[in-house]
Amino acid sequence: MQFRLYALIIFLLFSTIGCYATITGTVVDSETGEPIEGAVVLVEWTKTHGFGLTYTESYKVIETVTDKDGKVTIAGVFNPTVNPPQVTVYKKGYVAWNNEFKFPNYEKKKDFKWTNDLAIQMVRFDENKYTYNDHVMFIHGSINYGLPGSEKKLMEEVISWEQLKALEERQKVK
Repeated sequence: MQFRLYALIIFLLFSTIGCYATITGTVVDSETGEPIEGAVVLVEWTKTHGFGLTYTESYKVIETVTDKDGKVTIAGVFNPTVNPPQVTVYKKGYVAWNNEFKFPNYEKKKDFKWTNDLAIQMVRFDENKYTYNDHVMFIHGSINYGLPGSEKKLMEEVISWEQLKALEERQKVK
């Protein structure tokens, strides 16, 4: 009888790994603390497949926009076989925020937790410190740009202006 109880507990623990409940969050300006309305929040879960886990595909993509109070609700995924979510937040005039890496040095973040009342502080984009080209490359890496099975229409639409700015920068260098 005790063996069955332990087996059930172990099964329940393993079955909840990779399960992510619906959460809420707020996106704010890092300097003023004011909420940022209209920021695009993209969340993507992937699954790794193949012998030796050789390739990754998109499993689920959610795109949503913050309200006037900077609030957002992100529906979760209940699948123990998915990889942890990648969260990217973008608003024109700000540095894109990603839950795994910091711009511009791609330093790995260690403090992100998928939890309610997620607080995301966005830093204003400073043209004297950053290039649009570097920023676009960071965004593309953050949103798994080109990953099979994923469509990120809203995010791709809102960063299109910045892609043009990056192209202008590259043409000036030539």
